[in-house]
Amino acid sequence: MPVLLLGATGNLGSRLLPALLAHRQKVVVYVRNELKLRESIPSSILSQVTVVNGDATDSTSIKNALVENECDSLINSAGQASVLPWSEPQMQEIIKAVATGAVDASKELNRPIRAWFMGGMSVLDFPGMEGIQLMKYIPLFTEHNLTYIYLSKQKNLQWSMFCPSNMIPASKTVTLLDAPRGNPLNASADVPPGFQNSYFHNIPYLGPIISSVGNAPKYGTTLEDCADFIAADLEKKDTRFVGHRVGVIDAGTAGKGKTE
Repeated sequence: MPVLLLGATGNLGSRLLPALLAHRQKVVVYVRNELKLRESIPSSILSQVTVVNGDATDSTSIKNALVENECDSLINSAGQASVLPWSEPQMQEIIKAVATGAVDASKELNRPIRAWFMGGMSVLDFPGMEGIQLMKYIPLFTEHNLTYIYLSKQKNLQWSMFCPSNMIPASKTVTLLDAPRGNPLNASADVPPGFQNSYFHNIPYLGPIISSVGNAPKYGTTLEDCADFIAADLEKKDTRFVGHRVGVIDAGTAGKGKTE
């Protein structure tokens, strides 16, 4: 069954399109500006997807798109979180509308909707300190916690929150793939995989800051790898990350090949 993709013109969303198609997913693109979509995405990709016009803050329109296209999953890559904690939240209206639309659609379709939402590494728990997020020590993109709190209250939605660190493009162009490109990512639920505490870890407050800053550089990934990870998860219909924040790291950077 199809997956509904929101945010297809963004950095990650544009990479998700070829990744989903390569993983044999039928794709319904939900977009407000179809002209922008057609200007930024090659026709070779758009010819293989269904395009639906709608606003990402309109829960009824999102529900209708899911129901009318009989989608069983969605990916929301629309919206951009505020960087600093004192900034006005920018994307919560979208998060609430997408989640509400998915829950309403699941009731009408009489089956759960598998949903991926975007977050950031700062919303993950500090390893060994359950319930204490990394953002306590590196207070960036704290708005992601609002997303996590809201999703945690959704009992009729099979949600996961993808929480990478910095993502860069492996290629400036978006092209159709003949087959899945694969990805080298290790993943873990609710904490960053491969995290290593510093010698100063036990120093109150300062120790976790040093550990967080020291670990941060190794969590960089590529947009394409992240897109393939999510697309592969939907193809496999993997449920181990349902109801969790998901941290990722490049296996080569982590120095190990095991997925936690």
